[in-house]
Amino acid sequence: MKLLTHTAFGLFLGTLFYYFLDLDFGFVLLSGFAAFLPDIDWRMQYSWGFGNVHRKLLHNVWFLCVLAVVTYVLFWSLILVLGVIIGFISHLLADSFTVTGVYWLYPIGKESEKYHLKGSFSMSETKATKIEKYLQIIFFTLSGFLFIVKHITLENIFSIEGVITIAILLAVGFYLYKTLGKSIKHIIRKIGL
Repeated sequence: MKLLTHTAFGLFLGTLFYYFLDLDFGFVLLSGFAAFLPDIDWRMQYSWGFGNVHRKLLHNVWFLCVLAVVTYVLFWSLILVLGVIIGFISHLLADSFTVTGVYWLYPIGKESEKYHLKGSFSMSETKATKIEKYLQIIFFTLSGFLFIVKHITLENIFSIEGVITIAILLAVGFYLYKTLGKSIKHIIRKIGL
């Protein structure tokens, strides 16, 4: 999956926690940021010459545990740890739907398919690229929807004003997809990922 899809999915899951657990908006941003951290191993393999490490070295629960411990030791905050875990898990879940899949317990079982979860979503197909763009729009839109719904009453959603609000949210979601997508891609390129 593309980094923008991972970020959108991480933002969406972070927004679910923001909505249902009444967390700070920074939690949403942290989940979105943590969602693209596992793909640092892509840069390690293709730019830094580390060998065949993509979807193995950082795409597993062991690295997630290390990252969670480091986050806790640095910040002493379980909320920050939860944000990192949610973003990271969102990445592993999304990659598990692709044909390459994820070795969740790498290096345990690396010689067999026992702990290798994979799906049928092929990133080289045009159809998959279109589906991925739609998923990005949906995740950004749902994130915006949950953010706004948290601040308005639910009984007003089904009124004329509510329907107009939902239509506006869909338009804003699409706009966010276009503008945030470009901004996130620009930031990712500047970082070198």
